[in-house]
Amino acid sequence: MPGRTSRYEYQVVVDFVSGGEVANLLKGYILAEGKKVRFSGVAYGRFGGQNVSPKLSPTAQKKVRELFGDLEGFEEDLQLRLVNGEFEIRPKEGTAPKVGGSG
Repeated sequence: MPGRTSRYEYQVVVDFVSGGEVANLLKGYILAEGKKVRFSGVAYGRFGGQNVSPKLSPTAQKKVRELFGDLEGFEEDLQLRLVNGEFEIRPKEGTAPKVGGSG
């Protein structure tokens, strides 16, 4: 969504993505006000468009409520950022990025 502005100030980092033909598991975190909040999720949708379903643990949900107040609005914003590619990829130390494709 060009021109979309978020009411939430945070950075999204993805540090793990599994390879899959239909869906990929992903893990990452957000950085907000000096705090790191981890999330996991599933990225899917080869036909009809891409989608991502991020999940927050109960502990992460509590941190998000403390930071932003609005859990549902934040989860929607995080999903949009992931779908739109508004994140940084930083593989965890000791893990090599997966390279896909053949020939």
